[in-house]
Amino acid sequence: MPAKRDIHGVWLLERETGRYLVARAYSDIEIDMDLIAPFLSATHTFIDRASTEELQTIDTEGNRYVWVANDYLLFVMVVAKSTRISHMRFLLKYALDEFQRRMKEKGKDVATVLSNWHGTPRDFDEFGSFLDELVSQYEQSDERLVTGKAMDCLSVYSHLYHSILQAEQDKKKRKNILERIIREIKPMRESSSVLDEMKIDKSGIDVFCLDVDNIGYRTLRKALEEILQVVANTTREMVGEERFKQMIFDHAMPYVKRDLDRLETYAIVDDVIRHLF
Repeated sequence: MPAKRDIHGVWLLERETGRYLVARAYSDIEIDMDLIAPFLSATHTFIDRASTEELQTIDTEGNRYVWVANDYLLFVMVVAKSTRISHMRFLLKYALDEFQRRMKEKGKDVATVLSNWHGTPRDFDEFGSFLDELVSQYEQSDERLVTGKAMDCLSVYSHLYHSILQAEQDKKKRKNILERIIREIKPMRESSSVLDEMKIDKSGIDVFCLDVDNIGYRTLRKALEEILQVVANTTREMVGEERFKQMIFDHAMPYVKRDLDRLETYAIVDDVIRHLF
């Protein structure tokens, strides 16, 4: 387990009462696990009823509280401020869905389980062990995506590169665009091992040749975004603003709508907005 942790603690709370079903601490943060649960529940209730904003995070001096909720449950994480919030919310939603799925498999619904529950967290020790494993797997990744998720990330960017290049339908002119992209990227490749491994030639951009098991996630994302920026800027300059905008509506946005879940999961929507619009 890495010395520096992203996830410090997790609570699964009964939303109405603030009682916790599961409470887990994964680092030496100075938090009373029994006292924090009703505070978190009350805070969420106050925000939910008194604010017109849909707040889902609270920052303290050293940490950040992130949560998701449904009608009956509140799932909260306390994480390092440097942690990517979209990933944490994805983990929380995944865990919340898993809890409900397990109840359904036992022929129960969450409302019935809570109405018959006497407030003993031991009743949910099995799910607590599931959370321990989920957090452990995330932390042990040491800022790497597991192979499946990394390939997902590569697939999304590959689709975006291909969509942008559709702005030029003439094959000869498209080769000219790729030649300029190659020239623009050449000095960047000399200082980036990831870009150097990536196959970029007159036939297109191949990211699937990368060995994702040996590339840190942030390094991978930085390289993929740099390529996206060059591809978008070069194509826009060579085909003109009007044809570039048409490409966005005809090719890029239909893909983004189809694959929005993955773009949100890996926070790639920000890159799309920043470099395509």
